[in-house]
Amino acid sequence: MTAQWSTRLGAVVLLAVACLGLGAPLWSQLLGFTPDEQHTWLSLQPPGARDASLDLLDYDVDSAGFAALDRNGDGRLVCTRLSIPSGELRCPELDRWRHAERWLALLLARLDRSGPDAAPPDGALSRAEFLVAVPDLDPTTRLAVIDLGLAGQSGFAQLDRNRDGAVDRTELALAMRPARLDPEALLRDHDHNHDLAMDRGEFPGLPVLHTFWLGTDAKGRCLLVRLCYGARISLGVAVLAALVSALIGVLWGALAGWYGGRVDLLMMRAVDVLYGLPFMLVVILLLLVAGRSLVNLFVALGAVSWLSMARLVRGEVMALRRREFVVASIALGLPTWRTLGQHVLPHALGPIVVLATLQVPAMIMEEAFLSYLGLGVQPPDASWGTLLAEGSRAMTEVPWLLAVPAVAMAATVLALHTVGERIRVWVGKVT
Repeated sequence: MTAQWSTRLGAVVLLAVACLGLGAPLWSQLLGFTPDEQHTWLSLQPPGARDASLDLLDYDVDSAGFAALDRNGDGRLVCTRLSIPSGELRCPELDRWRHAERWLALLLARLDRSGPDAAPPDGALSRAEFLVAVPDLDPTTRLAVIDLGLAGQSGFAQLDRNRDGAVDRTELALAMRPARLDPEALLRDHDHNHDLAMDRGEFPGLPVLHTFWLGTDAKGRCLLVRLCYGARISLGVAVLAALVSALIGVLWGALAGWYGGRVDLLMMRAVDVLYGLPFMLVVILLLLVAGRSLVNLFVALGAVSWLSMARLVRGEVMALRRREFVVASIALGLPTWRTLGQHVLPHALGPIVVLATLQVPAMIMEEAFLSYLGLGVQPPDASWGTLLAEGSRAMTEVPWLLAVPAVAMAATVLALHTVGERIRVWVGKVT
């Protein structure tokens, strides 16, 4: 019963990981972030941090949003182009929020825990930190901050929404939602009369904040979205590499076992020589020669991991070629390829499937190792190996950045081993 439940649990884990990987674009849409969009002032944030999406914007139709932008009260957000038809777009009532956002980022960088006790930054601004003057503000930024009412005691009170005496990054992100509006996209999608102005009826609202459920990495990217895309790449590379390995191993072992004699001797001595070479070193050399890409990665892994498959298939073919139905096929004069394909290999399919299944977790580990070294999946793509590499650089400060991909990979590998072992036992009973 314990074995059955472990197998069922392993199958559930594999199904969940497959859903995460295959549905990565869907999860990205639902979570509101793309795998590559960077929220630089929210780097290395813990799970639960929030910000507005930069690439998958959706809008909150709260009417107060328009009033916050329309400072002059004329009911319109007017933009102008410096040249027609595709010159730079200037929208003063939106641009001032961009200046304010840069000012707040400067405050976090310069003043967070800047007192005489030299305490480490905590990602929030206390009232005392907020009120410290920043001397090198340019006039445009200074005027924007004053016009928006973000300076001094009143500005702190406006930003400190939960009244806890500190302004954290989520409160800053909530206050700076107007800065996330892209004027080009806003006018393209919602300026129905094409007058380069947005009235209250056309305005879609302010960007909605979304949650980073597993936190962010060093570049402010959503870890959960990257984990989903990493599952897609890691599992894809592992399965394709296992298929390449199985194809080469089955062909090599079948021919060696069928012909026997000198052909078998030469082919299996070649296998013995390849067994003596350091596996990972050969893969690394192949990647350095062929170039670093996803295709080269799974081809390189599959091209040097077929040796065990070849030995297994050779033994199965040598045992099956003496069976009556194979002897009858030879006596009828059927071609070798047909005898192997129709009568020999189908009877050896069970052990082949078992070994191929057990090779998948090994391929996941090897891909992760190569990506950890920078020889596998290349940025900006993410795999579990690249996520482990990124997490290891900051493991003392943000341990979850390493723990999340490590737990995902460990659970998947264990589930694959559990299911593969169950398949092996079942095939043994059947045969």
